Amino acid sequence: MDIRTPIGQSVFMILFSCIVGFGSNLFRSNSIPWIAPKLEISDSISLENETNEPVLTAISLTLAKKLFDDGVLFIDARDDAYFVAGHVKSALKNAFLMELIFTIEATQNKHAPVVVYCGDPGCGDSEDLAYDLQDSGFTKLYVFKGGWLEWSKAGYPSEVGK
Repeated sequence: MDIRTPIGQSVFMILFSCIVGFGSNLFRSNSIPWIAPKLEISDSISLENETNEPVLTAISLTLAKKLFDDGVLFIDARDDAYFVAGHVKSALKNAFLMELIFTIEATQNKHAPVVVYCGDPGCGDSEDLAYDLQDSGFTKLYVFKGGWLEWSKAGYPSEVGK
């Protein structure tokens, strides 16, 4: 490939930018991780933390039900068709991120707890959405790893439609 052609110059600039970007990340004290850390399921949580220290942790079915009973907001990270087929009672559906943020902020502030769930333990959409919400300033995020599969199997409050 000839570097004197426009395509060659473009390829060179992209490669050079990648090398500089990845290289500078290696030497930063607060470098961006290559892979997001795996969320481990917490055995207990404390909602009484009055500081606004960020929390992003995975929770079990038992903790999810406790948070539900305490009136914590749930967000379904699945696609609309799955949401309509059944979801945690009063859960918000995953919409466009900005629309979802406005909907959440209409009911509570960014420091109030939020539970995000997906279809089953293997689904990563709930973690992706939780990281997006964290990047948008939300500080108390709990990922219910068991998702809709465990919730519905336990016979906990749910609804269809919307």
